[in-house]
Amino acid sequence: MSKISVDIPTIEANAHDFQNLVDFIHKHEPLLKQFGGIKIKPHVECKQSLKKRRINFPSCSDVQQVAQISKDELIYSIKPETYNNKSSFDQLASVNENIFWQSLSHSNNKKQQRSNVTIFPNKSFYSTRPRQSYFDLHRLPKLSLLKIGGSKILRHCVPSLLRAHGPGAIFPLSSADHRLFSIDYHHEGGNRQWYIISPDERQKLELILKHQNSSICLEHKNLLINPSVFDKYHIRYHRLIQHPNEFVVLAAGALAQGFAENTSWNETIGFALPSWLQDGHANAQISPCNCYVNRASIPEPIDISQFRYELVQKWSSTNLSFPINDKVLFCQGNLIKNKFLYNILLCIFRRSR
Repeated sequence: MSKISVDIPTIEANAHDFQNLVDFIHKHEPLLKQFGGIKIKPHVECKQSLKKRRINFPSCSDVQQVAQISKDELIYSIKPETYNNKSSFDQLASVNENIFWQSLSHSNNKKQQRSNVTIFPNKSFYSTRPRQSYFDLHRLPKLSLLKIGGSKILRHCVPSLLRAHGPGAIFPLSSADHRLFSIDYHHEGGNRQWYIISPDERQKLELILKHQNSSICLEHKNLLINPSVFDKYHIRYHRLIQHPNEFVVLAAGALAQGFAENTSWNETIGFALPSWLQDGHANAQISPCNCYVNRASIPEPIDISQFRYELVQKWSSTNLSFPINDKVLFCQGNLIKNKFLYNILLCIFRRSR
């Protein structure tokens, strides 16, 4: 049966924890893998180096076109379209979980429009030059395992601002680029509702979607699935409500979708821990789907051959309270899972040191 958790794990972090947030998240990785995500609530004493002045952004003229794409299931495509000011579109005056899903299911396969979510790549409300004692979202990628890849990889791991333009704005089903870990901070505005699917349920969901419609793909961030579909096919998922000044961390390869209860600002960025390699997520990101898609929208693959075992172990020993050990062995950036081959290579590795 599906396991729905309204109270997905919430962990309080103090100022010391934010000094090395990567290590703090690594300590709670068992929870991350179990639930697909955790919520971090900063202690009131934490200093968040946030820009209080508003950055000027162009006004958005797009809306989300929502259409049911399966006759038998409540599965929807989400497509941004240009909004004509002379026409009207459906925008909920207020929204909670029941109102949101009922408004979609009552559409009877008709296209409907609702307020949009706009992504501003490489934009942030965090100060670009904060004091060393302040937490800085920009630092996470280079404090994580991605540091091994150098500037070529790090320059692609930049924060993105997400603007929900009103109640019911949709965050389609997606995972972080390259199936990395990701962290999302809620700056201000209405609450954000999340539905999170852990990485070990991903393949099961992919098979169900292909059975429904071979053209449905999880890779393009244009799907929304009613939780009743997860219940019907016993897809384990968890819910959480993110309030302002809270962080949501997603495990590598986890899928998430949701909606905004009202106008809001969020900010997100990707990072990596050793399990990104160990659990095969790094390999998965270099195997694109066969769907037709605008190739310009596909992120440049990460060369995982740079993540050699000795470099991963050195980074782990330096940055993590519980570093990896010889039980994790890599060969040209790939995890060796065959036990017989693993034991042979492990003997060779130990003798060479």
